[in-house]
Amino acid sequence: MSFEAWRNYSNDDEALLLHGSAVSVGGSGLLILGPSGAGKSSLAIEMLALGAQLVSDDRVWLRASQNGLLLQAPDAIAGRIEARGLGLISCAHRSEASLKFCIDLSQYSDRRLPFVQEVTRLGHTVSVIPGGPDVPRAAALLLLLQNGFAAYD
Repeated sequence: MSFEAWRNYSNDDEALLLHGSAVSVGGSGLLILGPSGAGKSSLAIEMLALGAQLVSDDRVWLRASQNGLLLQAPDAIAGRIEARGLGLISCAHRSEASLKFCIDLSQYSDRRLPFVQEVTRLGHTVSVIPGGPDVPRAAALLLLLQNGFAAYD
């Protein structure tokens, strides 16, 4: 699922089941969107190897809470991630994370400082980062989850 498809969901829904992956660093969650075969699981695995925690792979529940949006795994797939060419792998996972950022692997920007879109779902706004093939992803996204964006002078 891409950001384009995601924005077609109604804000009246109580929860959304999205096609994507989600990881967490210290409770701060990253939702990874993109079409089938775009590398969502591969990016999640790279981030897990760097210290992130799995929230969910392939399907992700997005639910509203008083403090923002929560990412959760459907019970049937919790603690599993698919490694292309290897199959399903069991791993430790976090039951939920607070959504801080979303990266859309179907979006591409060749700008050094790409435009980050804002989207509102379930009454809360989240930053959607374009994540084309040339974006330095796993380590940079880990730092982003830990520290957020720097202010521009």
